[in-house]
Amino acid sequence: MKQFKKVVATVGKYTDANGNEKSRYVTVGKAFLRDDKSVTIKVDSMPVGNEFNGWLNLYDLDEDKPRTVAPTPQAVKADEDLPF
Repeated sequence: MKQFKKVVATVGKYTDANGNEKSRYVTVGKAFLRDDKSVTIKVDSMPVGNEFNGWLNLYDLDEDKPRTVAPTPQAVKADEDLPF
C-alpha cells in the first residue's frame, strides 16, 4: 500500500490578523491506495464537539493548505483539567 492522500477535518472558524474569517483544519489520518486500486483509510484521531460536522476530506500530500493547526486555547485548557 502507498499513502496518496491526507484525511482532513474542518473543526471551526477563526479570524486572521486582517479580520478575514478562515476555516480551522486538522489532519486526522491517511488514505492509502492498495495494489488492486481500492482505497483504505487509517484514522489516527477524530474531532469531537459542535464545530465538527462529521465530514472528512481527502487532500493531496503536497498541498500546503489545509494543514494541521495548533490546538485552540480552549483545547489546551481542557487538557489542563485532566487529573492525569
